Amino acid sequence: MKKVSIIMALGFFFACTDHDECHECHIAWENAQGQEVEVEIGEFCEEDLADVESNGYTLDESVVVGNDTVPAGSYPGSDIHCEEHDH
Repeated sequence: MKKVSIIMALGFFFACTDHDECHECHIAWENAQGQEVEVEIGEFCEEDLADVESNGYTLDESVVVGNDTVPAGSYPGSDIHCEEHDH
């Protein structure tokens, strides 16, 4: 009986772990030449992931990427790209 309980507990643990959905995200900003410049904003999980993809992200400081300066400001969810997954 103990073996069954342990197996069930392990199955529940792994099912919960697989449910966690985390993805690396970036702002996809278009420069003056029409090229996409990526600003990494970190990893987001579950509710925070849904929030950043829906409501966007506020970049507190300008970021220099190569020869481009991505300005500080609020970026809509459509400008936020998070690894490959359905959202």
